[in-house]
Amino acid sequence: MSLTIRSKVLLLSFTLFSIPYVGYEYIREMETYLRNNLEDALREAARTHASVLNGRVELFNRSLVDTLSEESLLFAHSFKNPIKLDGVVDEWTDYLEQAEYYADKHILKNQGIYDPNSLSFRHILGKYRQYLYALFIIKDQRLIYRDARALRLDRSDHIQIMMQQPDEMFGRYLIAPSNSGWVNAYKVDNFMGDLTSVIEPRIHGMWLEQTDGYLLEIRIPLNMIGDKLGFAIADVDDVETREVKTLIGTSAIHNIDTLGNVFIPSPDIEQIMQGLGTTTGRRIWVLDKQHRVLSRTGDLRQNIPLHPLNKLYTFLLPPASENFRDDQAGVSHLGGEEVNRALLGEPMTRWRSTSDDQAVIVSAAHPIWVGDQVMGAVVVEETSNSIQTVQRQAIASLFNRTIVLFLIVTIMLLLFSNWLSFRLRNLRNQAEKAIDSNGRVNVSHIDCSASDEIGDLARSFSSILDKLQHYNIYLASMASRLSHELRTPLAVVRSSLENLEQEPIAEDSNESQIYIERAKAGIHRLNTIITRLSEATRLEQALQHAEKEIFDLVEVISSCVAGYRLIYPDNIFRCDILHAPLMMEGSPDLIAQMLDKLVANAVDFAEKDTPIRIQLSREKNMARLEIINRGALLPIEMQERLFESMVSVRSQPSSKKEPHLGLGLYIVRLIVDYHEGIVRAQNNREASGAVFSIWLPMLLHSQN
Repeated sequence: MSLTIRSKVLLLSFTLFSIPYVGYEYIREMETYLRNNLEDALREAARTHASVLNGRVELFNRSLVDTLSEESLLFAHSFKNPIKLDGVVDEWTDYLEQAEYYADKHILKNQGIYDPNSLSFRHILGKYRQYLYALFIIKDQRLIYRDARALRLDRSDHIQIMMQQPDEMFGRYLIAPSNSGWVNAYKVDNFMGDLTSVIEPRIHGMWLEQTDGYLLEIRIPLNMIGDKLGFAIADVDDVETREVKTLIGTSAIHNIDTLGNVFIPSPDIEQIMQGLGTTTGRRIWVLDKQHRVLSRTGDLRQNIPLHPLNKLYTFLLPPASENFRDDQAGVSHLGGEEVNRALLGEPMTRWRSTSDDQAVIVSAAHPIWVGDQVMGAVVVEETSNSIQTVQRQAIASLFNRTIVLFLIVTIMLLLFSNWLSFRLRNLRNQAEKAIDSNGRVNVSHIDCSASDEIGDLARSFSSILDKLQHYNIYLASMASRLSHELRTPLAVVRSSLENLEQEPIAEDSNESQIYIERAKAGIHRLNTIITRLSEATRLEQALQHAEKEIFDLVEVISSCVAGYRLIYPDNIFRCDILHAPLMMEGSPDLIAQMLDKLVANAVDFAEKDTPIRIQLSREKNMARLEIINRGALLPIEMQERLFESMVSVRSQPSSKKEPHLGLGLYIVRLIVDYHEGIVRAQNNREASGAVFSIWLPMLLHSQN
């Protein structure tokens, strides 16, 4: 099936899609560069943050206790938002996985056989600004509240709090509610306090009863807490005796020496980190030598807006997922090879995948120096989602622009192809109308003034139509010319025969002999016409089988001119022939025949007593032959048609009464074409007459 121009142009426009493909491959190759750039940015950020903390030993004194017991250590997470004391754990969700579980290994007192369902709890601490928040999720099969009429506070389920205060004094507090709801702590001298104990309004929270126990949220000002802190949960199951059956604590709380240490990230470090500013999608950790988290700012997740037509590019690059599992979001200790190397004094960068393989995290760690000692490390983390985002945005932008460009170019190409098709159809219609059903040329000119290829084609059609019109005229005139040339001898023969019929036949009749001679002359004339008509055909056939040879054109022309002086004694010949040889390849006989035709033509048209000049010269690698005569000028409109078959400018028959069919110059053109030359006819510029010029190619060695 053939395709139209519009279809071909449309198919060609699809090559524009190679632009986004090349861009896509280039963007993928740039991933290595983007990864290196991200590593450099994180290393520089880690170095900058570490340099701010270098030498600040006071920021680490409280934390760097090498003899800490990790089992009794309480770690306070840094919260980004305040905790609402309402008994709902939504604010704690991100940290619940870090909650410590306390059961049989943490029993301080127990009567009978221990049952985890009777008493166990999960506990987590968090810090926000100037407050410490504590969450207790207690499993207790039987919940017994304090009797409002009782004098003692330890005769019900309760929580004991003991801390070392900043002034190194010991503080003991107890929370024993009489019902579910808002609670306050009592400051007691021992954990057998009575109702005369003083309420501590700064320690308060929410006690919320649940199906399998209760939940407790409390808040304590940081300025009340020193370096040590402990909690214990007391369970009372017997309503009659109200004796504490089981006591489970975060550490032994009997004296200050047995209390566990509390690790509260330094607010000074957090203020410094926050003062340096945060970058969206980047998280910064400050660690001490024990890998404990002193400060954490920023978040790995970032809200990346979807690019328009985002779904169309999913098959090229997977979208950056922000729904990955961040296992280290709330950890109190941070590990990893890069952290270990940084705490040894050597910066390092590491790439790792999240546990759900939804994202890749790159982290850069840099040591914090105090003198020549490493006091901690700064770890800067970021996901590779930014690289994917840059790639997707670049590809999306590239494809969007390509689509717009493709649509614009396609529309322009379609419009151009329609305009081109219209012009071609118009040219076709004009060409079809130029020639009628009988093959006659009606119009020899096609209107088109454009300077492009279609304009050239239209002008070529006009030239072809003009030549066809001339050829039609030639064919039409050939019939009249043949009829004219044939009618005269036929009339002579017919009239002679008619006269012979009327005259008595006698052997010595002179008149009969005259009629016979006239009849013979007419037959001869008819024979001459037929001979000349077949001469051109025989020459065309001979040219197809003629063999070329190398000959000297000067020698051929010189010998021919010598013969013309004998053949035409009444004419004057002047020759200007080059004396050096002009070697060419062809047929010397055909060249002589060509010159015979041109000289015969010049003799017929030359004025009496005027010379016929024959000139032979060389122009570069061509031999130039000119035959010049004085006489009538050539008609301007006939100069280009003289070398066509049966075209003649003779208005009257020659003195020899021979027919002229206009085949002589046609034979000249055939011979010149055979030798790959050029023939021209024009009027003489110096005097009245005609000049016939012929250029014939010479062999290259003949130019030397």
